[in-house]
Amino acid sequence: MESAGSDDLERLQWEYDPDDLDLPTAAPAAVATAAVGSSESTLIQRVRISAISDLKEFTGKDQDEDRARAWINKVKSSFMRDQASDEEKCLTLADLLSGPAKNWYRQLPRSTRNKWTELLKSFQIQYCGFGISDARQYYQARKRSDESALEYLHRLNVAGLRARLKVKDGGTKERKGHFIETLGDPELADRLTLLRLSDADDLEEVLRALDRAKSRQKKSTAGSSRYRQKASPSPAPAAPAKQVRAIQIQAPDSESDSSSDGSDSDRDEHRRFYLAASDEHSRLEKS
Repeated sequence: MESAGSDDLERLQWEYDPDDLDLPTAAPAAVATAAVGSSESTLIQRVRISAISDLKEFTGKDQDEDRARAWINKVKSSFMRDQASDEEKCLTLADLLSGPAKNWYRQLPRSTRNKWTELLKSFQIQYCGFGISDARQYYQARKRSDESALEYLHRLNVAGLRARLKVKDGGTKERKGHFIETLGDPELADRLTLLRLSDADDLEEVLRALDRAKSRQKKSTAGSSRYRQKASPSPAPAAPAKQVRAIQIQAPDSESDSSSDGSDSDRDEHRRFYLAASDEHSRLEKS
């Protein structure tokens, strides 16, 4: 009996040993183990830490193939870290889509939504330019609202290199014209056209100078605004208080009428008060 009980105890301890590498794991993702022990028992909590939790949603509103490629590559790397199954990949990608991208996903056939390779290929075709020639991607490029003209030129040059175009060829005007046409800034496009730049290096130098000028202008504007905030307006002068002076003048006594009671006493007690209101502000101006 004692041996049987000890065998059962050893088997239970082996089954719940978290350090046993031979145990089958349902989800071989990254796991953090926290132990809270006492003298008699140890409570082990296993918390799954997933790399997918760091991913952001994808809407596809900007129609930017470069950003879509960067996003899906990050998703694939997270799946690899978590060692997710194909079913988990399909469900997770569906949860990460929102807005127009969610509507695109819903109209896909069920067979495509449930098969990871087909779903990934459909996403790359729709948002990453998969299957489109590099030359077509170059000519379909447009400047984004959140990038400067110089940043757009660099991105366009990269697309041109993928399409095996000689983006630095000074004798070719086609690429400069394509840049100006897709710039999305009519005022800047007119200025660049009037300059009649000879090659791509001159164009890049002009755009770099414009960026430096804008940066200096922003710093100057920020500095002046901070100065205006620090300089407090001088307080308005307080309204000058009016001073009232009471001047007491006693009427001169008459010796001839000193013997009379009523009239003399009235005359003796008679006083005249003059109230003079002086404006302090006016007096200061006169001085």
